[in-house]
Amino acid sequence: MSNTTVRIISGVILALLVMSCMFIGEKATLIGIGIIGPVLIDEIITNFYDQSRTSKRYIFAQSIYLLGYWFFNFYQISQSSFSFWISAGIVLDILLCVYLFIIYKKSETLLKVFKATSWGVGLFALIPLLSLSYITHFANWRILFVALLLLNFAVDTFAYFTGRKFGKHKLWEAVSPKKTIEGALGGVFCSVALTSFYWNQFVEKVDIYTIVFFTIVACCSQIGDLAQSKLKRQFDIKDSSTLIPGHGGVYDRVDSLLFVAPLFAFFLLAKFQ
Repeated sequence: MSNTTVRIISGVILALLVMSCMFIGEKATLIGIGIIGPVLIDEIITNFYDQSRTSKRYIFAQSIYLLGYWFFNFYQISQSSFSFWISAGIVLDILLCVYLFIIYKKSETLLKVFKATSWGVGLFALIPLLSLSYITHFANWRILFVALLLLNFAVDTFAYFTGRKFGKHKLWEAVSPKKTIEGALGGVFCSVALTSFYWNQFVEKVDIYTIVFFTIVACCSQIGDLAQSKLKRQFDIKDSSTLIPGHGGVYDRVDSLLFVAPLFAFFLLAKFQ
């Protein structure tokens, strides 16, 4: 079985799991989103940082995430709290951009800083996943959630296939050797077109400002993926884990989603609240 076939099968299974959670309801979806965090933390601390699951930093990171996610989604649900975490998510995106575009070379000092602050991986997971969970607190959350998933994952899907078919010019070979400019452009164009059509049909009439925002988010989806690719090269690993056949680990699958979730949540906050 080819890697492409395995990738498609795994993608379909993941899509069915997401659809099942959404069909069951808001709490099931919140739990589904919440499960991403502990797995993500486990992958980064054990595979990137090569630290034990019994270490104090690992336990502290998991505790920060679990307590924070439960508290703000099931105990204290407030607009002000989500506004804070969405703002924190945008700050985190800016820091990842600084890391991606300004810090060009591998640094032993930076590796030591990453490993010394591994407890912070709990916040690294909590901030974007709280932004993502914010969507479920809207009345039409299913429609909005599908819009985000379509906007984000269509970029990756169409970039993969258009890149294989038409890709000739490398996007950023030093960071991600397989990505091409043609694939990136194809992914962004198809993602924005599909999401705009969906938004127009199920949410509201699409205007030029919404299309521009979708284009920005689609481009940022690529940035989130590139930032994770650079992190993997920083730590000399190929995938965050081997949990998902054809895709790698959970972080490999949701890297771009974690990056764009605060942006999309901010868009909803500004537009509908």
